[in-house]
Amino acid sequence: MQCEQQTVRATDDLILQSGTEISRHWSLRFSQNLPGSRPSFILIEAMIDLFKTSVATAGFLAVMFFTLAQAPVSEKLKLVDSLYKQYESTEKQDLLRQGTAILDGLAQTDPNNYEVAWRRARAYYSLGDDAKGNSEKLRLFDLAIQSSKHAVELKSDGVEGHYWLGVSYGEYGQAKGMFKALSMTKNIRAEMETVIKINPAYQNGGAYLVLGRMDYELPGVIGGSKKKAIQEYEQGLKVAPSNLLMKVYLAEAYIDAERKDEARTLLNEVLNRGGEQTPEIRDARKEAKKLYDKNFSK
Repeated sequence: MQCEQQTVRATDDLILQSGTEISRHWSLRFSQNLPGSRPSFILIEAMIDLFKTSVATAGFLAVMFFTLAQAPVSEKLKLVDSLYKQYESTEKQDLLRQGTAILDGLAQTDPNNYEVAWRRARAYYSLGDDAKGNSEKLRLFDLAIQSSKHAVELKSDGVEGHYWLGVSYGEYGQAKGMFKALSMTKNIRAEMETVIKINPAYQNGGAYLVLGRMDYELPGVIGGSKKKAIQEYEQGLKVAPSNLLMKVYLAEAYIDAERKDEARTLLNEVLNRGGEQTPEIRDARKEAKKLYDKNFSK
């Protein structure tokens, strides 16, 4: 009861700070529709739909999370996924932090839930990727590693836990320094190979992208192979033909292998890609243009 009262006070303060009628309107709607001790599934769905189509003010978010606190875990995870999808489309960190806050709470109340553990790893990986300071990156990537390790312990055949563990190892090593990064390649490879065994298409063929990049960048004396990288990228595109960054990296490897016609074709596919322009697509096209200008615009 004390916790709920504190949440209500915090909600009121945020609504006053926002100074917008939409926050007050939805605050009233939510308070009137709460059926007893937990919100209805219809209300949670409405909250998610509204969040997708509107700019959420501080007051709205506060009311939303007060309502969500009484919802089942499955409904909370649905909102987490919605927030993460919006974050991927907009790169707005506040969306990612809101989802992380929900997951941190669930990790306290439901510590052995696999679905919570791997999503928490994903969230901290993404926060670490966006962080500016190196010490903050290390802290966040370490949290991602610990949460993904826990996910793997809870469900050894869960593709999500292995994937986010592997990429978190990689980013932690990069942030720590070259020698640490090199020491973690064996662990990264093991996790990505496990991902491919379970579900090769997971994260749009992300495991092939990680393996290909690692083999392309590493010197041959410590296990790198540009030829192997080409094979991994090609296999990745078979299971994830829409992965534009994979096409860019494969084009780069083709250029090194003197297969420039194939590289040009791939780069043109990326550069001429129409439709929705998400941050991920824009980044891939930016890399494609740099590579094209360097090799084919002379």
